[in-house]
Amino acid sequence: MSSLAAVLRFTPPEAFLPFAEAERQKPPLSMQTFQRLREFIYQLSGLFIADTQRYFLKVRLLRRMEELRIATFEEYFAFITDATPQAAQERRALLDSIVVVETQFFRTPEHFFVLGRQILPELAPKRERIRLWSAGCATGEEAYTMAMVVHRDFLPLYPQVSVEILGTDLSSEAIARAQRGRYLPPSLRGMPEEYREYVRESFGEYEVIPEIRSLVRFELLNLVDEQALCGVEPVDVLFCRNVLLYLAPEVRRRVVEALVDRLLPGGYFIVGATETLSQMTERLRLVHFPQALAYWKPAKAS
Repeated sequence: MSSLAAVLRFTPPEAFLPFAEAERQKPPLSMQTFQRLREFIYQLSGLFIADTQRYFLKVRLLRRMEELRIATFEEYFAFITDATPQAAQERRALLDSIVVVETQFFRTPEHFFVLGRQILPELAPKRERIRLWSAGCATGEEAYTMAMVVHRDFLPLYPQVSVEILGTDLSSEAIARAQRGRYLPPSLRGMPEEYREYVRESFGEYEVIPEIRSLVRFELLNLVDEQALCGVEPVDVLFCRNVLLYLAPEVRRRVVEALVDRLLPGGYFIVGATETLSQMTERLRLVHFPQALAYWKPAKAS
């Protein structure tokens, strides 16, 4: 997912918590306060929490309130909307608690095969440097998968090209885990055997080797923050998969246009297998590769 690469982390065990049981938990979360919290989270991240997800949010916030020793949701809302450094730190913790930070290597492998065998070779004769961006990289598996493909399938054929990979996510917790580059076995379940040399087992975990880690840089970034997006150097290939669909429609369109601004002419924008950009921008052209679809930014894009 990335993140989101940012999706709501409304997952087990809370997913199996009966609504009535959650409602009985103290303190109560009134509909009015829930709506105020929801609106604040929406303004902060672009994520929209439906009425049906109210008790999941309640469970997540109860953990934060317990740690902060805050007694009511009203007090918690007042705290996070304050202008103090402590409130700013808690806003980051709040987002960490409600966004997904779980993914795996080579998720939807067709996208990576297209990247290594078609997109990058197409760009190589036109570039001395190629920049890739995993927007909503979660814990880093997508960005590291890009690096593995670059290292194994592309650089041996095009050693004259310099490649840089950026991974960004809304969650500071996810970025910290990505920078560590250590993963449990489930993250590797989709990794083809020929790429296994890029991870080394250590005490039940798998660590990405230095040659791959050196290709990737991770940064904290909120895709809804247009000013922060403007600080991203334009890229040739943008992966933003399974992130946009969790944003409110009006936010999604705005984020897509801002991302297209950061895509160089002739570059490619790749979204999730079930996603489409056709109704969100007229500046990209859909390209049908044999294995997957991608969006291409023409050289004379408006």
